[in-house]
Amino acid sequence: MTKRNKKNKKANKPDLTPEEIARYKVVFALRRVGAELQSDVLFDSAIARQTGIGVASTIKLPDDLTLNRETLFAAFQKTADHEPVPEWRDSEGLKRDIRIEMDTQSAYLLYGKHKVGFPHAALLASKRERRQQALVEILKGCTLTKAERAKLDAIINKPNYGQDDFFAAQNILAGAPESFAASLREAAIKGNLSRTDLLPTKTAHWENLTARLLSSEILSEFAANELAVQRKAHFAGDLTGAFDIVSLTFGDPELVPVETLRSFGAEEVITALRHLLQFNDPFALTGAFDICAARALAEPQFVALGDELLDRILGDRTRLLGELTTFATAFVFAVAFLAEHQTLRHQPVFWRRLAAASHASLVTRVLGPGTDDEEDRSLLNWAMRISGKAYYLSVMNDFDHEPRWRPDWITQNFVAADIYGRLLVSLGKLRDDAPASWRKKLEDAHPSIVANAPPMAHLFPALLQGWRAPSADLPAANTPVGELFVEFEQNPTVKKFLEFIQLVYTFGHPPVARVPVLKAMESLRSQLMSIEPAYAQAAIDLAALIAARNRDVELAELVSSVALERLQAGQGGDHLMPTVSVLLECAAAVVDRKSALEQLARRLENLVSTVPAASLPEAVDTMRVLQSINQELAPMLGRAIALGRIGAPRGVVDQVLARRRPDLASTP
Repeated sequence: MTKRNKKNKKANKPDLTPEEIARYKVVFALRRVGAELQSDVLFDSAIARQTGIGVASTIKLPDDLTLNRETLFAAFQKTADHEPVPEWRDSEGLKRDIRIEMDTQSAYLLYGKHKVGFPHAALLASKRERRQQALVEILKGCTLTKAERAKLDAIINKPNYGQDDFFAAQNILAGAPESFAASLREAAIKGNLSRTDLLPTKTAHWENLTARLLSSEILSEFAANELAVQRKAHFAGDLTGAFDIVSLTFGDPELVPVETLRSFGAEEVITALRHLLQFNDPFALTGAFDICAARALAEPQFVALGDELLDRILGDRTRLLGELTTFATAFVFAVAFLAEHQTLRHQPVFWRRLAAASHASLVTRVLGPGTDDEEDRSLLNWAMRISGKAYYLSVMNDFDHEPRWRPDWITQNFVAADIYGRLLVSLGKLRDDAPASWRKKLEDAHPSIVANAPPMAHLFPALLQGWRAPSADLPAANTPVGELFVEFEQNPTVKKFLEFIQLVYTFGHPPVARVPVLKAMESLRSQLMSIEPAYAQAAIDLAALIAARNRDVELAELVSSVALERLQAGQGGDHLMPTVSVLLECAAAVVDRKSALEQLARRLENLVSTVPAASLPEAVDTMRVLQSINQELAPMLGRAIALGRIGAPRGVVDQVLARRRPDLASTP
């Protein structure tokens, strides 16, 4: 290095102390993360003090009133301690006419025509006993897991309790589902909701909705262990209040606590179930009907309540589909969010799916029915435009664990059929003893409720029943269904194969009957240029599902090849999603996950090298989404993304990726 270069290098070197450099590093890191994480990091005032980062210490209120935060909360503390509050001055030192009112939980600031509430301000009391009393009242309306309650108790009982401890307690309480519901309700009143309004800011929200996962590996274990413990704590108090939160987890029929409730008296249970009638929540009401069916024979008073529930669920099809539209919208956002979340994406599929369904029920209760039309401005179409790709790909990516429930079944009509099927199962448990009024209501509702869904849709796996299960055995040849298999074996055409769609969705496909499926796929392969594109895609989708459910590697390889060849031949249209979905589904057929992902990465690379240049930006975006939902697959997609960027028109890829900013999108 020359003398001049050395001199320039020294001149360009910033004259900063190690402390200043450390602060700049922290500031730079904070700018790279989201607002939620920034808030959580700076929430600890010690971090702000150590780094020297300035944090606003004033609070802005209506009518341009600005108060010093410490002064305001010191006044709340004195009010909680029943001590006089000094005269009020704003942040500029001007005297203000302000009063404070405080109930058992919150404080209210009164000035002019305004009354501004500060939730949980009673926890600012300096006396431990007063804080404990306030916490008892607060927890009546805030649902927390056992672990979160323990953390909260430890904070409230600290000997040197101060404002920082109050904010730490507030941070825990902000993760309660009730806190999210309140903020969503407030946003809805203002109008023009965004995606961020429909999702919580606190990660603890999802556990507080359900239960903290400890060791369970499947949904049934979770229901019998962690969820049962959490529900026991809920049921130890007021049963009606407990049902407000417990019924949010009724997205799966196996999660309805029928046996647990047998220890409660009929009138107490009826009061709790009738309380659910006020909610816009078809899944909670369906679970309530199941409880009525379980007790109707021994306790006839449940029959009348069952009639009320059926009237509420089935009596107004427009309202039901509207509620399910809101549910589906929230479910799509939640599934995509959980799949891409840096921490929560590592949770098992069953837990994420349950958390998403419970959250969707909560959103439906708050917002009520949405529009169920097919127009471009409908709620569900809005959700699919913003998060549809991440939602769809994440469900297909999870087929290794849960290959039975399909992402396209989230439409209002499919979910309505799901609800109807659950009601039929509850009725069927009573056999000939089922109340005639119940039977008639279900029969009368059948034509309208299951309209626009496949005839057997009410028999398909329920929303949370995607777990891997053996396919049904081959039926006897002398039965109507058995004859279908015999005919298919004799004539393994694509048309004949498609007759099995609803049977496969409902019961799976017997592994012993795999040969005709292989032949049908070979037949499709030889007819790619002549067969109707819709039929070809349906056959490929069906064969991929069979391969995934039955772990049929040979079939999966054949289906993947046919799907890619079809795309290469120009028969796949401009839409990449069907082909990518098939490749993900086929990867679920391979037991060795590492091998499956390596093979999938090669196929996706092949896909990118096959599609037209105009489709490459969408292909790159799809690979990016896959990276965000599958950490193991992410590093393997580098070549596919590089190929897409090289072949795509200059700048177009960046434009497509820039459109993936869902936080800026509002409701139509």
